[in-house]
Amino acid sequence: FYKLENISARYGKNIWIKRDDLCGVALGGNKVRKLEFLLADAQAQGCDTVFTTGGAQSNHAMLTAACAARLGMRAILLLKKRGVTEHLGNLVLDDIYGAEVRMIDTDSYDDIYALMAEETRRLEAEGHRCCSIPCGGSNAVGTLGYANCVRELAEQAEAAGFRPAHIVSATGSGGTTAGLVLGARR
Repeated sequence: FYKLENISARYGKNIWIKRDDLCGVALGGNKVRKLEFLLADAQAQGCDTVFTTGGAQSNHAMLTAACAARLGMRAILLLKKRGVTEHLGNLVLDDIYGAEVRMIDTDSYDDIYALMAEETRRLEAEGHRCCSIPCGGSNAVGTLGYANCVRELAEQAEAAGFRPAHIVSATGSGGTTAGLVLGARR
């Protein structure tokens, strides 16, 4: 939690930033907070394999691979075969983290979720226990990461001597925003 002194001075407002890129896992980012809850839930269910999806260069998929590797879990990434599919960027990191990457030629996440369900049945018949995490980690369990973040943010702001008037966040799959809204309602 850091005050952005130059921007604050320029606009005459106290502007602070929550640096989730410094979380200590891989390259950080907002997905790690969601994965903390999602992978804990998967472990509690005895899962050894995690499926997720996203675009070819998905930060969420890469961070899922990193966190799964840290926990000794197998990560299978079913990625949309759109965008940058050359072996660079997050695809290199996916390999470093030991993920199995499959490029799926579709524009529909429904197609990918159907494939996840089919692969889950196949692997569970072989004795594995699988968990499927949606794009961006955006479901009820993943949302808890950002509901918890609001509590953390409030504690840090109080320690710094102020109460935030607004929380601003980018949004994609909606899970971060849902968690922030949920946390702010408490």
